[in-house]
Amino acid sequence: MKKPIALLLVIGMLFSFCACSKLKSFFSRNQEQSFSYPIAEMPVTIDPQIASGEAELIIVENCMEGLVRFNEKGEIVPGVAQSWDISSNGLQYTFHLNPNAAWAVEDDEEFPIENFQKRITAKDFVFAVSRAVRKETAAPDFQSVSLIKNALKINASGSNNTAALGIKALDDTTLVITLESPNSDFLSSLTGAVFMPCSEQFFEYCAGRYGRQAKYFLSNAGLELRSWNETNVVLRKNESYSLSNPSKAESVTLYRDENAFESFKNNNYDALAVSDDHIDEALSDKSLHVQAYDDTLWSLALNCESEFCASKQLRLALMQGVDTSLLTAPEWASPAKGIVPNICTAGGENYREGVACQLIAYAPEKAAQNFQSFRERYLEENDVTDLPSFTLLCTAAFEKAAKETVQSWQQYFGTGFEVKIEVLTLPELKQRLSEGSFDAVIAPISADTTDAFVFLKKFSSDNDYRYRSASYNSLINSKAKEVKKCLQCENKLLADALFYPLYTSNSYYVQRNNVEGIYFYAFGGKVNFLNAARAEE
Repeated sequence: MKKPIALLLVIGMLFSFCACSKLKSFFSRNQEQSFSYPIAEMPVTIDPQIASGEAELIIVENCMEGLVRFNEKGEIVPGVAQSWDISSNGLQYTFHLNPNAAWAVEDDEEFPIENFQKRITAKDFVFAVSRAVRKETAAPDFQSVSLIKNALKINASGSNNTAALGIKALDDTTLVITLESPNSDFLSSLTGAVFMPCSEQFFEYCAGRYGRQAKYFLSNAGLELRSWNETNVVLRKNESYSLSNPSKAESVTLYRDENAFESFKNNNYDALAVSDDHIDEALSDKSLHVQAYDDTLWSLALNCESEFCASKQLRLALMQGVDTSLLTAPEWASPAKGIVPNICTAGGENYREGVACQLIAYAPEKAAQNFQSFRERYLEENDVTDLPSFTLLCTAAFEKAAKETVQSWQQYFGTGFEVKIEVLTLPELKQRLSEGSFDAVIAPISADTTDAFVFLKKFSSDNDYRYRSASYNSLINSKAKEVKKCLQCENKLLADALFYPLYTSNSYYVQRNNVEGIYFYAFGGKVNFLNAARAEE
């Protein structure tokens, strides 16, 4: 029996039927049902198993269709799978594929592969997931794939033998996936790029170039990739698509634009993901339709491999030594209640509304004691007379909060604890995080999934904060029920003083008032254009 799962607040639909003649001045628009959208950076690869950038995921998830997809109401509906069954214990999913599912390829005489298998079969999904599980692939969304039975073991071993992986093709149209433990949000995970099908025949033909150029990419959704150059990417309606989600849009052009908001104000784009710098301006413009998702956490976080922060005692001192309720925050930020973003779910319910985690209490005396004990041990072990400087990174929006944090530390630890604040742009800050060149940071962590468990799995493997804990991994891999396991993991991260949750904030999206059907995902900065339509004047 097919079981669509409603997922509240996952996709937003911004719409209005009010026409506006001045919008006809949009550039590069020769048809009424052609649309334009800005991207900050051009894609590097659109190989679905390793795509990770915003533009890369937009292309993959508009030009490819997985087993299931989201509809405009945020519900899980058929994609390549026309129906599915879930076992009573929640571990086994059996998908029945639509026999009409096919790759969008040119005429046989023009397509470079002789006797190419146009039909999409269960083996295309087995091959795709097997690629994502292999360590050498380094799939950015391996956390989602690791829900499948034996995925973690195979990945950890470095083996290319995936025969024991819990995904099997029983025949061309029957696919069985077995999980390590029940996960109420697994169908939502299947909408992600990493689970998109991959033709082994085409992959081998590409000889290491799969997803690197338009000619080395295959579409199977309502839109297909037509061109990709240094300045723009063009998606066109896939006329050969025959399943349940054809594109209403004739074309979508993604333009590289570092000044997207200004271009949007000049009527160059149909929709826009709003950066933090322009939130206030977007919200004050009553002519725009704005959609907001509470999907981002701003936290005080520490680098567990820095010279200082490898010490849990110092991490505790830093967390205990700040009264976070007194910090100054931007108007668009709200106090956080935990590490998992507010939009995430577990056990089929909103996770943050259902549980309360154990935040580290403000305790200046304990903070001073922990710091002094750390300082004495550090000086003795390193045979020095004082501590070297300490770096706290932040963006301009949180510069005042960073200064207040440092003032609090110096009040309780003494002025001998020298902290340098570096104010960076968000891209610069993210680069420093990836390089590990920081001690402490006030940084955003955005949900790229609505699954609280998958979000928490990020910290069981390589992560920006260099956190590694065998006991944390034991909690992640335990057989505890979903919500209980998430809470145990969240409390472990807090107890280890990796994060102090400060604020939550929204991701904002705006859309023109004569356009409907552009769906914004509540995570990952992704947007779907398949149902985009321009209202008649």
